[in-house]
Amino acid sequence: MNSAYVYLQLYRLFDRITPLPLDCGELCDAACCSGEDSGMFLFPGEAEVFKLIEPEGFRIEYSDLTYDDGGVLRKTPILFCEGSCDRYMRPLSCRIFPLTPVLCEDGKIDIITDPRAKSVCPLAKTLHLSEYDKNFTNAVKKAFVLLAKNKHVNAFLHEYTKYINEFNRFFS
Repeated sequence: MNSAYVYLQLYRLFDRITPLPLDCGELCDAACCSGEDSGMFLFPGEAEVFKLIEPEGFRIEYSDLTYDDGGVLRKTPILFCEGSCDRYMRPLSCRIFPLTPVLCEDGKIDIITDPRAKSVCPLAKTLHLSEYDKNFTNAVKKAFVLLAKNKHVNAFLHEYTKYINEFNRFFS
């Protein structure tokens, strides 16, 4: 799989759609883009995009979130920014914020409000999933149904779901 190409195509799903039909960053003064620790996970293979385009103002580090990828233990990369960027240079995690994918017990993808977003995002604090723009939630679901077919992404999502479920225990 040419992962950079796949992610660049998926990014296009979010070129014109956002959680609400307005610039939600104006509601909270772009709280999701501020702070020293405001990095976003990169999904398996997505780091290749940033190696390819090398946008200014971004750096990649590795988190403590590890997952078993066919017997290989992998660390999850996090992309950090300087607080503002070209919308078209954002990773998938930023484009889908404040939503996130999780795997159901039957292996199917579910989209939920990211419990980590509730500490910074007014939408995550107040809106039910059904209140987001339907085109946005559909695009998030479509992106991850497609991505989860990749064995590396699926392996990541298994561990990521456990990680998100731990946050849900405290923020639900």
